[in-house]
Amino acid sequence: PCAPPVDAGHRAVIFDRFRGVQDVVVGEGTHFLIPWVQKPIIFDCRSRPRNVPVITGSKDLQNVNITLRILFRPVTAQLPRIFTSIGEDYDERVLPSITTEILKSVVVRTA
Repeated sequence: PCAPPVDAGHRAVIFDRFRGVQDVVVGEGTHFLIPWVQKPIIFDCRSRPRNVPVITGSKDLQNVNITLRILFRPVTAQLPRIFTSIGEDYDERVLPSITTEILKSVVVRTA
């Protein structure tokens, strides 16, 4: 039995019910897994855009609306660590807080 194929631009992390998340990142193609024991978690490793709108205050107490568009992708070698510490939805958890803080510091510096 085969796992679902890993498409181009994607990578997979193997979760083993007995050994946990393996440190090996699996590349594109078809790979053999042990049914019920191993499960692939597939990540999209292509550059993806994300728009983050932020309303922040300037030095003269005016509200400033800014939308930041960022391109991001995970570091493929760190995928097992990302999955175990943050989860599959790492972009939803990490990016909004980082971009909000960076935008606020830029607005304070330039306004």
